[in-house]
Amino acid sequence: MYLKRAISQIIDQELSRDDNKVLLIVGQRRAGKTSELVRLQKNFPKTQYFDFEDISNRYLFSPSVKHLESLIGSKQNSRLLLLDEIQFLPKAGSILKLIHDHFANTKIVATGSASFLMLKNIGDSLYGRYIPFNMYPLSFREMIGDADNFDFKLGKYGKLINQAAVSAQLRNVMIYGSLPEVFIEEDKKRKKMILKNYINSLLFKDIFEIEGIRNPSVFIKLLKLLALQISSEINPNELAQKLEISRKTVLEYINLYEKFQIIYRLNSYSNNPRREITKGFKIYFADLGIRNAVIDNFILTENRSDTGSLFENLVMNVSMQNIEYFKLSYQMYFWRTFTKAEVDLVLVDTDLGELIPIEIKYSKTKKPSRSFFGIYEDKIKQQYYINKDNLWKFI
Repeated sequence: MYLKRAISQIIDQELSRDDNKVLLIVGQRRAGKTSELVRLQKNFPKTQYFDFEDISNRYLFSPSVKHLESLIGSKQNSRLLLLDEIQFLPKAGSILKLIHDHFANTKIVATGSASFLMLKNIGDSLYGRYIPFNMYPLSFREMIGDADNFDFKLGKYGKLINQAAVSAQLRNVMIYGSLPEVFIEEDKKRKKMILKNYINSLLFKDIFEIEGIRNPSVFIKLLKLLALQISSEINPNELAQKLEISRKTVLEYINLYEKFQIIYRLNSYSNNPRREITKGFKIYFADLGIRNAVIDNFILTENRSDTGSLFENLVMNVSMQNIEYFKLSYQMYFWRTFTKAEVDLVLVDTDLGELIPIEIKYSKTKKPSRSFFGIYEDKIKQQYYINKDNLWKFI
């Protein structure tokens, strides 16, 4: 089953340009990065493909123009060079820089399962020479076959005909997530098997291999604790005490989960430090199927105690994907005061300086906090609530 992805159109547009920026597609494992390279290989002439999970490919490349020319061909020839899982390639930054600088007619698309620009072997080598793209699990538009539609207005998805299709996928995505392989699989037992296999054999492979984690069992236990606290404010000191490790180690591990796109952090918004939480953060999972596999809980939404938290995580994922794919000028935060007034999601429009408070409740209709309006009324031009019945308008 072929699934059209939103990022495909974006990548094709970049490849049609005259400048030869290195295109870097970053995302967690099984999000569809390799499938995108396969698509490019089919649709573009003169492509060369290298997968660096294959150890033999890692030793074909070295930071030498002469050596690279003997490997991929003359510097003058046109080609599309596809490099998969480049975080495994030693001296990747230097090699990409040399190809970019000396092979003027070579276009490069590289993928990585981690935010590998932060890794040691990339450094500042590609400064000014690359464009990064995040690839997420399937969006709702991709799931319902509307990936080519780049018309977006917050809360105003206008295709009423697709409402039923979005609603039909909602509970499924909350339990099994939307990694392409899992979404395509119709059998629920096999969905669970794929996700558990992901946890057992893939999820930590890159991290342990690249980062050399000294205490893998604690690393996994911390991720389970975070999975149980989605939508709640995280207390690193409390987690450190439970696991008998330092606060510094907790934060280092959280940074690694983020770097490998397993989770992401939502920081608190504040311009009034006397009244508002200023340094707090929440954790959400980039894919809910992985989150549920981490805690081994695939119970249906109507029988769960964490349905509200799952739905909030889902809305955060939708918002994050929209910001990336539609190039929106929003930054995401939550808001809370010391007296417990809160807003689930605050979108900050960095172009207009406006704030958009959004309340998220699975089955209720609730407007954002009045306290938030009392402080920021002059910056608020619109507000929203999102529940299971109107989520479709926000995809």
